[in-house]
Amino acid sequence: MKRQRIFLASLALLSFALVACNKDDTTGLAGSTETVSADVASTPASAAPDPHDPCGLLTAAEVESVLGSKLVGPPYRGSNPIGDSAPWPSDNGSVCWYVGKDNHNLTIQADWANAGAISAGVSDALAKAEGASKHMLKLQDGTELTGDWDEARMRGCCALYTILGDASVEIEFAGSLATPEQAGELANKALARLSQPLAISGIAGNAAAQKREEARYAPSEPCAYWTVADVQQLLGGAEAPVVETSGQDCHINFSDARGGHEMSITVTPRNGYRTFRSENASYASFARGINTSNDGSVQLRSSKAVEGPWEMAEDGPIQFNAVRHDASIALRHGSMSIEQIRAILGHAFDRIDAGAKP
Repeated sequence: MKRQRIFLASLALLSFALVACNKDDTTGLAGSTETVSADVASTPASAAPDPHDPCGLLTAAEVESVLGSKLVGPPYRGSNPIGDSAPWPSDNGSVCWYVGKDNHNLTIQADWANAGAISAGVSDALAKAEGASKHMLKLQDGTELTGDWDEARMRGCCALYTILGDASVEIEFAGSLATPEQAGELANKALARLSQPLAISGIAGNAAAQKREEARYAPSEPCAYWTVADVQQLLGGAEAPVVETSGQDCHINFSDARGGHEMSITVTPRNGYRTFRSENASYASFARGINTSNDGSVQLRSSKAVEGPWEMAEDGPIQFNAVRHDASIALRHGSMSIEQIRAILGHAFDRIDAGAKP
């Protein structure tokens, strides 16, 4: 019994840590998604190109081949791709963002100097990352990535960090369906352009990016996606439903013929692909560690893909994760049916797509 309490506490701490890493205090704005020109924003003839603009290291066509669609707008400058406010543009941003259909995205950032000097520190920080080798990186699944780099490492599930001489390039692809092999190809092309970047201005794409982000529906209230009436209608025989906010989560309690039910829902209306991919990787790793423990006291069910009103979903060992159009939803529950899950999550995704106001 004591072992079970310790395990449940560990699950709670893991869930809290992952949610905290992917949320922040930025208040979203309502609206509908808007598509703008995908033409690359070249540097105006009257302006001197920024020699250290990361958007000058890849062409739109190169990124589109990886994303699987045309860009919805020119690349733009932003910040670190972690957190649900990350896609917002910033003139001071050191990261270049590329966004394709349904908000699939990837980023690139570069350091033109001091990469070699700080590589020791990076190695310490990546002590648990994939091993590095000159011109070749071997992943845990046996895949070998080759390139012109001096050193390469994987950070987490979806960030490839490469060093060439005193410079570095990082491709972060968790917001897409890209593979490490594709990220390696992009990194190789970017490294080759470090000495002579393309005349592309990331800042020139910021206005279009700002307009797109303002059009996305991202309420700050966690329960803005469901009313009591919604729950009653969606779940049919739900009795006395309660919908209430707790921190960054929405808690919904209800009763039906099978008894009482509780669910805790975390909605990430922006940067959801990245949240979905990184959380599933983290939970899968955690589950493998538990499942292979020697005492045999705890066994978690394996993750499995589930069809529904989403692009992708995983019924994981700790929570149900789903994503659609870069919005992700994590659901923790005890006894809900898959039909009830589809109804609750599908309603939230529809509201996000429709741009309904909170």
